[in-house]
Amino acid sequence: MELIKPGRVIDFMGMRRYWIGLSLFLTISSLILMVKPGPKYGLDFKGGTELTVRFERRVEQGDVRRSLARHGHGSAEIVPSATDPRQMLIRVEAASVIDASREARLREAVTRALGDVQLREFRMSQGGDHLVIQLGAAKTEAELETLLRTAGVDVRAQGRERIKRVGDDAEHRYNVSLVSLGDQIFQQITTDAGTGGELIASVWVSPKASEKLRNEAIKALLYSLVFIMIYVAFRFDLRFAPGGILALFHDAVVVIGVFVIFRREVSIATVAAILTVVGYSMNDTIIVYDRVRENLGKRRGLKMLDVINVSISETFSRTLVTSATVILSVFPFAIMGSEVIQNFAIAMIVGVLAGTYSSIYVATPLTEWIDSKFFHPATQALAAVATAEEARFEAKKAAKKSSKDEPAKSDEAAAPSSEQTDSSSESNESSESSESSSDAKASDEASASAAASSDEGKAEEGKSAQAEGGPSGVSRRKPKVKDS
Repeated sequence: MELIKPGRVIDFMGMRRYWIGLSLFLTISSLILMVKPGPKYGLDFKGGTELTVRFERRVEQGDVRRSLARHGHGSAEIVPSATDPRQMLIRVEAASVIDASREARLREAVTRALGDVQLREFRMSQGGDHLVIQLGAAKTEAELETLLRTAGVDVRAQGRERIKRVGDDAEHRYNVSLVSLGDQIFQQITTDAGTGGELIASVWVSPKASEKLRNEAIKALLYSLVFIMIYVAFRFDLRFAPGGILALFHDAVVVIGVFVIFRREVSIATVAAILTVVGYSMNDTIIVYDRVRENLGKRRGLKMLDVINVSISETFSRTLVTSATVILSVFPFAIMGSEVIQNFAIAMIVGVLAGTYSSIYVATPLTEWIDSKFFHPATQALAAVATAEEARFEAKKAAKKSSKDEPAKSDEAAAPSSEQTDSSSESNESSESSESSSDAKASDEASASAAASSDEGKAEEGKSAQAEGGPSGVSRRKPKVKDS
């Protein structure tokens, strides 16, 4: 499917400044929002207890909140079910009813209750819902339950295998199910509401475990960026790797920023969605980069900027069709899915939109800048000179065209100048005639004076001849004698 006709080149890089400004705004805003107010972490990253409760009859959300506040859970979060009005999801910050001091007291009480029997091991889980105990002598399950209840340990009243022997029989080790914080909260709210119900699920995550999960998720994102940069550097060259990594960082930050704005929960599923977006965006960027590298070999006379425009124009149809297909695939999950599925789908939609334009306006502009700054600065300088010369030629051409577009004005300006030329020619002719007449008079005077001088010379010659005794005009010169 071709949305752009083959051979058509769109000047994507001519609009890059606007899109780069948008990307900077989104990235900086998302980073600020990640600090304040910060992401809304889910149970995986924050720790606490989450339980799903279904009441026998419909109970108001306000009544459940007041019951929780009465028992020390004022900051609890209540999410009613969209499909069942009797069902609720309740989250509290506490993860366990057992702390270190209470565990020590229970250990002492159990030791006293055992008497002569040695207590070899007494270890409770962080959530306080399981106890591992090892004795020096054998005890039946009923005897052990009575002993623990006497010491003040809340053994679960219902459920299969409440007390289970583990390991070899000679070890005398038992696993005991205890009343958890979720069980206590369920009992409290059903008693206050005056109705029965069912505890569908109860999950707890300790603060240490949630912190470890959060750190591991951050490491996973960083490792993926590093290995992708190494792959791009070897697959292409160093001009392309920084742009690809910057585009991936941009996409991940924008997704988290959108989750912060709309107060969506950031959990392990969100991290999985971000990693999926990183992979999708990298695939889109690699396709553009591969076409750029191919066109660099085919079109050696073009600048890097023009090669990028040609390459993006050739792959733009494929990019739009692929992105639209992914968005249409996950859009129904964003509307009709459960909360976890909705968060995943929303992260995918936002990430695909951000990744589509970041591969064009984040990755390639940085690649072009690196190429012009470090790889081909002389070529760019020559291109700038050629551009300046071309602009100068266009300016001259426009000036000539504007002068040709005004013939009437030039004719009007030429008419008075011709009249002035005629008058000046007439004045020149009169001056020339006067000068010629004066020259004629001067020549006549010169010829008359010359004639007079010649007559005077002839008269003097006649006188000299008469004095010598010969006729006038006859010379009396002696003949020259040649020497032999």
